[in-house]
Amino acid sequence: MSRPIKDPVSGFSPYYGCVIIAAAAAIFFGIIAWSAYTLFRQDAEIDQFTIASATLPPRVELSTEETQTLTAKATALQQAITNGKPASLSLTLAELNTLVAKAPDLGNGSYADIVRFTGTNPEKKLLLADIALPLNPLPFSGKPKRYLVGKASFQVEVTTEGPDARIIAIDVPGKTIPAGFIESQQAWTWITPYHQDPTLSATLKALRSARVTPEGLTLSTQPE
Repeated sequence: MSRPIKDPVSGFSPYYGCVIIAAAAAIFFGIIAWSAYTLFRQDAEIDQFTIASATLPPRVELSTEETQTLTAKATALQQAITNGKPASLSLTLAELNTLVAKAPDLGNGSYADIVRFTGTNPEKKLLLADIALPLNPLPFSGKPKRYLVGKASFQVEVTTEGPDARIIAIDVPGKTIPAGFIESQQAWTWITPYHQDPTLSATLKALRSARVTPEGLTLSTQPE
């Protein structure tokens, strides 16, 4: 037995479809507009605590004898790691800055132009430093690169890939640094790029502890 076919009681209207499309378009462009506004606002905030150019204080140069001592200590550490023996390397701040200056540029710029370690806080496992952090403006703004010049606290940590450090606090005299900006810097671990370098990765991975001392930093193949 066939079923009766009911005629529609009202005609089809494209109005509802147009409303849905218009609402979706409004949401989409609203998200774009809000994202653009947020980017411009953040860029304007960065302008408030950066300057157009910057240089760090001169690095304390090691004497010939001190350089030879540092080279010997680094070589001994490398040989011990190669031979599977326990070893440690104690660095003064001057030696640490020298190693930073000699570290290869892996495409992110030389840290020698960005950071200069000046002190320590062993209790909180912090390395203290002067920084001249380059910050790019929005790519379509036409503005030049800016620099955050101030003092930073680096938290020293050890991961499965070896020692690392991240900025946890920044101070720029006379300026207020937004908490969101500092949080964004905390996500960047400064030694991570070197964990991928074939000439350094094995040595770094063998280091299982990093202890901040009053003189600088002690790295060891033995966990704390």
